[in-house]
Amino acid sequence: MPRMDLTMKTLLPLSLLIVALTATAPARADSRVDIIPSVAYINPTTDVVDQDGITARFDATLGFGGRIAIYLNETVSLDLSGHYGRSSLAADIFGDPDAASVDLALFYGSAQLAVALGSEKRFILHGGVGLQGTNYDDFIEGGNIMTGVLGLSGWMPLSPTAALRVDFDAHFHTTYFEVGDVRTDELSQLDTVLAVGIQFTSGGR
Repeated sequence: MPRMDLTMKTLLPLSLLIVALTATAPARADSRVDIIPSVAYINPTTDVVDQDGITARFDATLGFGGRIAIYLNETVSLDLSGHYGRSSLAADIFGDPDAASVDLALFYGSAQLAVALGSEKRFILHGGVGLQGTNYDDFIEGGNIMTGVLGLSGWMPLSPTAALRVDFDAHFHTTYFEVGDVRTDELSQLDTVLAVGIQFTSGGR
């Protein structure tokens, strides 16, 4: 029962975009790069199946990963993120919420353009493209889905080179399942990733 997956025609451009943007980031000694290892609360908020008395949704879960912010100037940066967590796909079949459950691994990644706001640039708006990846433990075939991403971040200094950072990313996409010749309705999705971590800044701010 495969999910709608990201084919090489769409996965390759995303990979090339990330590589190209990383390669063209400033290479000067005074360039700012922030590295943010973090813990994330991953919350797929909508049903991935809602048809013929059957609903199914991914369970919210904790994930681990991080973010890299490569500053192109004092205000604008390229942000690359990725978080991985374990979850399950739980189905409610004709009113039975424990009818079926399949464990899986979830991954959310993104490449976003970010703009810092305010005189101290403590708040950051960002948006770009993302990826949701699934790998099921059992009979469902996993895959990758392209997403659009919008988000907001904020940070509080702890030292000249470290800060507490909070990142919120909203991933928008559509998905469906199919078994043989039967295909579920395509549903719009909103998945959120709330990450909290420590921001390490090269060379200080």
